[in-house]
Amino acid sequence: MPEVSSEGESRREPRLLVVGCGGPLASDDNVGLEIVHRLQSGGGCGCEFLEVKGGGLDLLYSFDKAEIMLFVDAVQSGAAPGTVHLLPLSSGEIATRAVGRVSSHGWGLTETLRLAGSLGMRVPRMMLLGLELGSVTPGLTRTPAVEAALEAIVACFSELQGALRNSESPLWAVHHRYAFLTEGFTKVNGS
Repeated sequence: MPEVSSEGESRREPRLLVVGCGGPLASDDNVGLEIVHRLQSGGGCGCEFLEVKGGGLDLLYSFDKAEIMLFVDAVQSGAAPGTVHLLPLSSGEIATRAVGRVSSHGWGLTETLRLAGSLGMRVPRMMLLGLELGSVTPGLTRTPAVEAALEAIVACFSELQGALRNSESPLWAVHHRYAFLTEGFTKVNGS
């Protein structure tokens, strides 16, 4: 939806691509894929979606589809299961195991970014929305804490989407952690 500036000219909102990552059969590890499914089925998000279940090289071809990419994936940092992490991928704070190895074949986001740089490709602004997992046992359902966080993210997504499209948003500055998303992404000051 175009915005209108104070001079009356219309500006296009930055295109947002939401990338759901994960293993579809391993309990909490599928949370990124499930968030994408729920957002797509809800409709009206005003963004595009991509699922990455295997090789990260597919990401290379998605860079020209958006100005902003939000990666949604299960992470392990030692925080309580269901904790939500939101951090810019340019922060240098991200450990490669969080989204670095999207593929079991050793090719992931880190390698894709290096290749894009060597090819002189434009790389969009990137943010990670990571959910602290509790279990990766194949065949089990998601743990209750991760399921609750997933539902809160879907409920607060329009707020997050607006903040991501605002390059001046404090979300682009530092790593934010949320134990509970009851008040949304911009009302809670994570650290």
